[in-house]
Amino acid sequence: MNTQESLEKWLNNQASPADMDVLNAWPDFKIYKKIDLHTKAIAVPVHDIPFAIQELKQRRSFAKNKAKKNSKIITMSHVLKIAAAFILLAVSSVYIASIPTKIEASMAQIERVDLPDTSKITLQKNARVGYKKYGWLFNREVTLEGEAFFEVAKGKTFTVITPHGVVQVLGTSFNVSTTNEILVVSCYEGLVSVSANGLNTFVSPGDSFTFGDQTVNNKVYTTKPNWIFNESSFVDVPLDIVLAEIENQYRVTITTKNIDVTLRYTGSFTHANVLEALRTVTLPLNLSFSKDAQNNVQIYNPKKQ
Repeated sequence: MNTQESLEKWLNNQASPADMDVLNAWPDFKIYKKIDLHTKAIAVPVHDIPFAIQELKQRRSFAKNKAKKNSKIITMSHVLKIAAAFILLAVSSVYIASIPTKIEASMAQIERVDLPDTSKITLQKNARVGYKKYGWLFNREVTLEGEAFFEVAKGKTFTVITPHGVVQVLGTSFNVSTTNEILVVSCYEGLVSVSANGLNTFVSPGDSFTFGDQTVNNKVYTTKPNWIFNESSFVDVPLDIVLAEIENQYRVTITTKNIDVTLRYTGSFTHANVLEALRTVTLPLNLSFSKDAQNNVQIYNPKKQ
């Protein structure tokens, strides 16, 4: 007794106990049983049984053999069609789940993104995020370029992938900045895990870590980042990073003359007025600036002119 013969009998509901022993020992039989289960769940047309019996009686001389042959063909045809449908459905599901949703904030305004699990992302101007909407609850993963504030609903691990490191949380609020070729992660609630510079660092509420040439720990004293309120805030940050942020916010080009760009700056500047922002940064450091109509800005030390 071979597997093919036993399978044909099983497909036609004629399998003996011996046939079932053969099939149950066959590894691929599980697949046929699953297909058969789904086949039985599909509604079939209602037939006029008395009429069919009468017709069979009239063709009794040859109907039995023909019916048996046709039943095999029809059954196998149904099995193949259902199997193909399941394969197509599986491939389609995988394809749809792999399509990322991409959102980019304009250069002029902050953008709000609501994720499928009620988590929220606030995008800084000109920032970009991508995530897979379908299957999100099973894989909460976001790619980020620029800066964004995250308010994460509790659930599976939430991952933010940036060009400079990976941030992971379960449920918390935190800010991630990837501008100026460095990674800055600030935690406002919960606990954040950051993998950057070959190290894994935990960021607690009220802490802000800058991952660049070296890792620097600073403090935050607000419940949300200041840029959400149209300000950029810094604590003991090199001047060149602050100036790069002004360039990013106002689309100006800044050059320096006779100054040390490694000077440390603590403070904030507004996003509403470029001249006010420049004054806020330069005055505490005893520096001056000039700006032309083409948005070219030069910052210099007036004592060395």
